Amino acid sequence: MATHTVRIPRLALRLVFGLALGLSLASGTEVVAARMACDDPSNLCLEEASGAKWEAGKTVAAKEKKKRSDKTTGSLSLTVEGGRGSLFFNGRYAGTAPLSGISVPAGKSDVQVRDGATVLSQGVLTVPKGGALTITVKHP
Repeated sequence: MATHTVRIPRLALRLVFGLALGLSLASGTEVVAARMACDDPSNLCLEEASGAKWEAGKTVAAKEKKKRSDKTTGSLSLTVEGGRGSLFFNGRYAGTAPLSGISVPAGKSDVQVRDGATVLSQGVLTVPKGGALTITVKHP
């Protein structure tokens, strides 16, 4: 009878650990799926972007620069995963990551994120009027 009382707790422990492991793997799968959804080849992921658009490797044409509005602005936050980086907005230094809530002009703008001389990501970012954008750049 002593063997039965020892086996029951072991079985219960196996069930509990199996359930805990299964739950942790399931939540890890959701995290992996979320990261895979944000796996852009340009290393830049745009979140909370109602009306915003990212075009990797492009630059703003002179006509588009005239359309850009300094009167209406948006808000931009930047994080760099796995390293460091500096944000250049329309060719001007805007700050070093992490940045939170910096004011940027609405419309199309040239964006470049660099770590020293290494360009992590560059392209054209369309900022909606009054929009709040969150950018995550993955350091290679």
